[in-house]
Amino acid sequence: MDCLVELYNDDQISNLTVIFSFMPKKVVLLYDMNNMDKTGMDYLRLACSAKIPNIKFEYRSFDNSDIDEATEICTSIIHKNPHCFFDITGAGELGVIGAYLACKKTFTPIFKLNIPSGKLVNIYGCNSLEKKFNLPNLTMDTIFASHGTTITGYNHPAPPPELFNSILEFCNFIFENPANWKDLCYYLQTGNAKFPQILKKNFFWAPKLINTSKAKIKFSSADLLKKAERASLIYNLDISQSSVSFYFKNEKVKRYLTDFGVWLELYCYIELKQCNLFHDVRISVKIDWNNNGKDHFVEIINEIDITFFYKTRPCFLSCKLSEPSSEALQELSMYQSYFGGKSSKSILVVLNTVNKKNSYVYKRAKDMNIYMMDGTDIKTGKFIASIKKALKINVS
Repeated sequence: MDCLVELYNDDQISNLTVIFSFMPKKVVLLYDMNNMDKTGMDYLRLACSAKIPNIKFEYRSFDNSDIDEATEICTSIIHKNPHCFFDITGAGELGVIGAYLACKKTFTPIFKLNIPSGKLVNIYGCNSLEKKFNLPNLTMDTIFASHGTTITGYNHPAPPPELFNSILEFCNFIFENPANWKDLCYYLQTGNAKFPQILKKNFFWAPKLINTSKAKIKFSSADLLKKAERASLIYNLDISQSSVSFYFKNEKVKRYLTDFGVWLELYCYIELKQCNLFHDVRISVKIDWNNNGKDHFVEIINEIDITFFYKTRPCFLSCKLSEPSSEALQELSMYQSYFGGKSSKSILVVLNTVNKKNSYVYKRAKDMNIYMMDGTDIKTGKFIASIKKALKINVS
């Protein structure tokens, strides 16, 4: 497409979906002159320019309360760009009328997208577009960039596919008895820090009783460590009368086995990656707000446990071992409202079993349009089924 004329609206998902559907060489953003803040359009331009090489943007304003002026400006844009297409997805009523009148008079194609259904609505002259239209795959980089934020890294490394089965196997052991895992993880953390094996990569050695300035840490989870070896996460395990030693499979596994809370994130990440319904699944996403122009003196970085897409819907998932505070719910709700609006979804996954009748957090999450699932969904293998329910996906 040579030129796309986009009636700009505040829903960046809508704007991005149209632009990435047709990958135009040029985009004319037509915006209401009564709304003079161009920050959102600048963010949109930067987000698209990062993914579509050599794309050009042009801004044109009009008075959304004056149909004649809107029609005149749309007509002038058409004369300047004779091979353009008009998109009116999500636009205001009078702007839509002005664009339609100009397109009808000049025989210029005009359409809108029904994003939830994934269909193009041919208003005039878009038969060819209607037949071959498909929703694009957006990415979190683009979504964040269109709101003036950036991904600065990942707090936990994503596991490679060859580790998926081993991690899921060990997750089952952890979720059966998180208290044992907590004891083992604390022992491994302490032993790794107090007795670093500098000359042997990924090697662990520590006495069964570790004395620290604060406490005595005693090894007490031999069965769980043996299960880690059975899951091929460690090897050459040797538990003697006085010490414990083994090799971690690799550096990533070493980080996982010395991090108490990461395993619920790993479980959710792998389940979503292995399901063919979702794309751009990411773990432990760190986002930097410093580029949004609001405050250059305070470093503000948030971490989102899991992000993924269902079609063009960005989803934000928070993993908690127990019921979180209301402040954590507020943060999760903010991702949904700020980055995705009505098209996105926030999901809270809690490992323990929640009494939904009496839980304040559950009721509060429901009021905030946050879908909440607990350990019952995970332990019964219904995690993906619950995700589908949260997103209202009618797929078996």
